[in-house]
Amino acid sequence: MYVWTFKPRSGYLRQLTSVDDHCDRQHCKNETGPRCSLTTNGSLVLHDVGLYDAGQYTVTTYHVRRTKDTMDTFILHVLDAITQPVVRLLCLPDGRPVVSCWSEKGTNVSTSIIANGEEITPEGGTSLFNVTSSAPWNISCSISNKVSQKTISVHYSMCPVPLSEPHIEVSCLLDGSVEISCRIDNGSEPSFSWFVNGNITKSSSTWKVRDNVISGSSIVTMNVSCSAKNTISSVHSPVTAVSCPASELYHMARKIVLYFLYNALLISLMRDGICNQGNP
Repeated sequence: MYVWTFKPRSGYLRQLTSVDDHCDRQHCKNETGPRCSLTTNGSLVLHDVGLYDAGQYTVTTYHVRRTKDTMDTFILHVLDAITQPVVRLLCLPDGRPVVSCWSEKGTNVSTSIIANGEEITPEGGTSLFNVTSSAPWNISCSISNKVSQKTISVHYSMCPVPLSEPHIEVSCLLDGSVEISCRIDNGSEPSFSWFVNGNITKSSSTWKVRDNVISGSSIVTMNVSCSAKNTISSVHSPVTAVSCPASELYHMARKIVLYFLYNALLISLMRDGICNQGNP
């Protein structure tokens, strides 16, 4: 008889399948990984292999008297496929530009970076690659392992500068509407997103969104915040309670206008009455 066992990289040894003296098979239990089956000659076949299937597979044969005969062990290494690379250009305090490139997933990867047609080398012992050419930079990063390869190309016209924390500025208009600005003191090429009461906000009948400025009605108090990001940083402002009820000046202006309209109407009515009295 013979028995197949499996020991993952971290976990306990367990039996996968076996064939007894009468050639009766105990098949793989495929409710959990690794999923497997036996061939007619007793070989183990793995299906839908993933990272969790990596480990030590052992087949042991026994004599009829149940004494161990042979034992062979196989180590399975599983490589994770590479996802789309991410490239970042940074400027060191001394002004030198460096590039970093990585993949969120992937095992045993190698990285190659070309800047302005020239392959660049990593800074000793780090994952940062020195850029020796002058701006602008056309950068291509290729990451590969034995099962996959991904390449990405990006263009930089300058060294990006990290963004400082944004802050909200509120301007209340006479009619009770509001204009809100998202201000950043430092940083390059930011793009902005707006959140009202925790929900992302885009241009609509309620709000007009223009990059780092939104405007709309704010009769009731709302919680407003903004976020900004560029190629090397992402920041978020504190939440600000915003409310712009119609101002006293607005109410006073309305009263003055109504007063003049009322008096103009009254004078008109009085003139009509006088004219009617003079014409029998």
